[in-house]
Amino acid sequence: MSAGLPKYVPVNLKDIEEAGFQEGEEVSLEPLKQKGLINPSGRERRLPLKILGDGELSVKLHCKARAFLLAAKEKLEAAGFSSTVLPGRKKWVKPSVAKNLARAEEYFLQRKEQLHLT
Repeated sequence: MSAGLPKYVPVNLKDIEEAGFQEGEEVSLEPLKQKGLINPSGRERRLPLKILGDGELSVKLHCKARAFLLAAKEKLEAAGFSSTVLPGRKKWVKPSVAKNLARAEEYFLQRKEQLHLT
């Protein structure tokens, strides 16, 4: 049922440009809400920000978002902007499964070391 629901609040670079941010300001979810660029309500209030690549930025800004479209990331890096990818929430895992995952990770680490020694 949740396949069609959005996973992010999307914002294009051209919309950020039109919002009137000053040189060196931080672009994240809260400043975008304050500027009136996005108005998430209901389920969208808890969604993270995703920067899309449509448009260009003329002032240097620091962008913080959970995800960047590849085109947006390339445009920001080419122009010398700084961007930070925010970490996501960790998925809850049953304790028994977490224990097995830890064992498997340890096993493969040992196996990798053995292969490099021989």
